[in-house]
Amino acid sequence: MVMGIYPEDFCWNLTSGETFQAPEVVMTYSDCGLGKMTRSFHDFYREHLIRSPYKYKKRPVLINNWEATYFEFDTEKLISIAKEAKKNGIEMLVMDDGWFGKRNWDDSSLGDWTVNEEKIKGGLPKLVRQVRELGMEFGIWFEPEMISEDSDLYRSHPDWALQIEGREPGQSRAQYVLDLSRKEVRDYAYECVARILRSAPITYVKWDMNRQLSDMGSACLPKEAQGELFHRYVLGLYEMQERLVTEFPELLLENCSGGGARFDPGMLYYSPQIWCSDDTDAIERLRIQEGTALIYPLSAMGAHVSDCPNHIVERTTPFETRGNVALAGTFGYELDITRIREEDKRQIPGQIQLYHKYSSLMLTGDYYRISSWTDRKPLDCWEAAAKDGSHALVTCVQVLGRPNVKSTLIKVRGLKADALYRLEGTEEAYTGEELMECGFLIRDLNGDFKSRLYHFVCEEMA
Repeated sequence: MVMGIYPEDFCWNLTSGETFQAPEVVMTYSDCGLGKMTRSFHDFYREHLIRSPYKYKKRPVLINNWEATYFEFDTEKLISIAKEAKKNGIEMLVMDDGWFGKRNWDDSSLGDWTVNEEKIKGGLPKLVRQVRELGMEFGIWFEPEMISEDSDLYRSHPDWALQIEGREPGQSRAQYVLDLSRKEVRDYAYECVARILRSAPITYVKWDMNRQLSDMGSACLPKEAQGELFHRYVLGLYEMQERLVTEFPELLLENCSGGGARFDPGMLYYSPQIWCSDDTDAIERLRIQEGTALIYPLSAMGAHVSDCPNHIVERTTPFETRGNVALAGTFGYELDITRIREEDKRQIPGQIQLYHKYSSLMLTGDYYRISSWTDRKPLDCWEAAAKDGSHALVTCVQVLGRPNVKSTLIKVRGLKADALYRLEGTEEAYTGEELMECGFLIRDLNGDFKSRLYHFVCEEMA
């Protein structure tokens, strides 16, 4: 077991009179399996680490234009998405990659954080004003830690990229990583973000980081101190995000690194949510979100409904199932609402109603894993239960239909044994003891990728 600083290639030159603070390690003990471990982690992170004003606050339902448009958008397209989104109950428009420099593909302009007014006609403040006049909030995407070779910044400061002296640095996604161990680099990158946020009432930032760290060398560190770079990089990142949430205390900050690569307790101190994965396929997400929820609260997991066939795996999944899976997270949309099927669009207002109805469970409730598709169980099934036992929401997804399976028994968790619970929408009632010890028989779920929500409400507290 390795905890704290990973020892490979790490060194720190500690001179007389100096101190070094090692990273803290989060550990827990469970005498009741992984489930108790999970709930202990969730409670600890929510109560003692996440400090955002959004910790227990309902997050706005957003629509992100990335999978809708990729780099091909302008003001007119964004406004058309916003207008249709507003009509269907969506509360925020997020403008993703491609709004700055000469960024028409992923091979240029990172580091040149000036608005491309050929796309954003009239400038960013005008676009934000138009969106807010529709009654929506506005969010924006950045990748502040990166620099493109084809950028004015790199042409002016090639030494600002991480690189090992005497070697040609390697690119990934046509970009290098900025050397955040250097104060002048941090100041530049921070000011780029802050200047945009000062220019208009922007309430959400997606802070992305789309490549691995490599070529770990700094032009400013002496040879004997190069082993400090990894740690200094992280400290620099922390400093930048601390400045951000201090200057903009009401900002909703979401970290991201191609998705889940940014999940780390330290990042939750700055952002109450982290984008769970760029893989938005609902069935793929079952594994992704199960693994993430083993440690991190549901309210910390960025999860969106995307279009089908899915852009990653080409799978077609019912729109209802896509929504039910995304409910176990921050919930939002990643699609072109002006072009999706009317049959799907008609479901959006109802999905948003479900989100508002159950958001408190996702923010504060206890998470239980009932069964897992990865264990070859018939259903992928999880539960969020109120801590006082007043109600519980069970989500079931039938990944692959099976012959001659008429029903499946699941045991609900986290209820009051002697209380009476009614299954919402039916006349069925059970004691908490029945549901937890004997189980609940699911009879209405079969067929590939089908899903259902089951809401049990305590009669005594209804």
